[in-house]
This record gives sequence, structure tokens and C-alpha cells, in this order.
Amino acid sequence: MSDGNRQFWVGGYTASMGGTAAGIGLARSRADDGVLEYAGLAVPTSSPSFLASSASGVIYATDEAGRIEAFRREGDRLESIGGQQASGDSPCHVSVTDERLLVSNYGAGSIDVFPVAPSGQIGPILQTLHGSGSGPESAQDGPHAHSTLVGRTVLSADLGSDEVHVHTLERGVLERIGTSRLPAGTGPRDLGLLGGRIIVLGELSGALFALDDAGTVTASGTLVADWVPGDHAAALAVDASGRFLYSGIRGSDRIAVVRLADLSPIASLPSGGEWPRHLTVVGDFLYVANERSNALATFRLDPQSGMPIPVGEPAEVSSPTYLLPVQ
Repeated sequence: MSDGNRQFWVGGYTASMGGTAAGIGLARSRADDGVLEYAGLAVPTSSPSFLASSASGVIYATDEAGRIEAFRREGDRLESIGGQQASGDSPCHVSVTDERLLVSNYGAGSIDVFPVAPSGQIGPILQTLHGSGSGPESAQDGPHAHSTLVGRTVLSADLGSDEVHVHTLERGVLERIGTSRLPAGTGPRDLGLLGGRIIVLGELSGALFALDDAGTVTASGTLVADWVPGDHAAALAVDASGRFLYSGIRGSDRIAVVRLADLSPIASLPSGGEWPRHLTVVGDFLYVANERSNALATFRLDPQSGMPIPVGEPAEVSSPTYLLPVQ
């Protein structure tokens, strides 16, 4: 499929989380210019704020009202194959392995481990790993597990305690073997393997850190030189060359462009809407889900400078929170 003819599952907030979405939607990029257009509802479901897919194409969605759900693709629609209750409040992220789902519960600060059947169906919770601690910012009143990254080890980011935990995943359960503490007020949110480097994003400070598999910080930087108090960073993506990193800044509503080699800020530009909660790069395009303005914005990436160039008009989509390329 060419860069100008892609499909995306669109996660969003429904009424259960104060949004106006109806479930998981489908968006397509136009063949001529790559601009995203909304193609309709794929499946009604409660607040599918984060989406992930298995190798077999099963789609998993965190329902921030308190569940994890599974869906199988049927053409342009998704069919529910069931789900499970999470152990804690506000599940906001899921990592998928061949036999397990790792679900981060933001409100409870815990990580749930669920078994996955060959069919993709989710079994009852096998393990819950609890967090502890707090930080200096108002959003850090207690532990807030926000994401996991599965590699040679399993890393987990806790926004509330300013910590990245290190685990092994053996015999289907997690064992915490270490913890890395980041500067107070960082609010670690997203973890990504970008250009061969593990990167953690600080939601509350705009800081970036490169880590090794043991969670040790090997380099640091920042999204922008002009961080605005009250801003909240969200999402990480990298261009096809592996040179440029992108992140959304909610509040001042910008896209940050960063040099991945040294984590130094290059520029920032308007996100094409309000509250850029998620973004993704596919080919030469950057797509941004602006949650509070109900808009999906399209940018073409300049291959030399890495700068995103707005293309077309944003597509109107209710309360979008996530964009997952269709396999």
C-alpha cells in the first residue's frame, strides 16, 4: 500500500470518559495527497483510548472506564471477541506479546498481566504488580502507571513517582529487578524504541531520556527550548530515516521536532488542532489526533529538514485519542 493510501483504526473517548466518540473508528488517507478522511465507525465500544495489535491482527483496546477489550477485523469493521475487567482505575496502555497482555492502570498505578489464547481472546488476570510513591506536581499524588515497553527486559513508566521500573518476563509473569528514578517532576509517560534507542518522554517537563535495557539513563534532552508551564507532552514517533523525533505538546498545542541523535530541539509548530494526544508517522506523513478539537491533522514530512508541512484540512472525528495503522 502506498503512503497515500493508508487505513487507521481511531481510538477515542466516549461518554464514559466525557467524550463524544462512539467507539473505534476507521480513517483512510486519500490516494492523491495522503490527507486523512474519516470512513465511519468500525465498532461501538466504551472509551477505547489506546489501541494495539497482535501479530495475527487482533486489536486490543484499553477502556479507561475499567476494562481491556479484544476485537477481530471483519473487512472495514471490528467484531468484539470479549474482554476482561482490569484490576485498577483508568487502564491507559497495553503491550502485546505472543501470550500475554501488559496493561497499565493509570489511576491505580498498577500493571496487570493477562493471558492471551491462540484465538486472541483475553483470559482472567494472572498477576497485578503495584506501584508506590509520588512526585512534586499536582498530577503526581500517587503512582500512575502509564506505559510498558517489551524488549530484552520490560520497562514500565510511572508518571506519579518519576520512576522507570525494569522487569523480566519469565514463565508468563513479571519480576521487578530494578528501578531508575528520573528528575522530580518529569512525569514519565511514553516509552518507545526509536531509531534503535529506548526513549522515555516526560509528560510534565517535556524532558527526553535515552535508556539502556537496565533502565540506566545514557543521554537526555528536551522537546523544546520554550516549554510553557502547564503543558503536557504526549506520544513519540520517529521518521523513516531515524533522524527526527516527534511529540505532541498539549496546552500550547504544538508538535515538537527533535534531533534524535542528541535529543536536541529543532523546532515546534501548531498541531492543527487542540490537545494533540497522539501522533504517528507512516511513510512521509505525520498524522496527529487532536482530541479536544475533534480533528485528525495531516502533515507531509520534509525529508531533509524533518519539518512537518500541513496538508489539506483536518478531518472531523469525535474526541480522537489514538491512531493505529491497519495491518
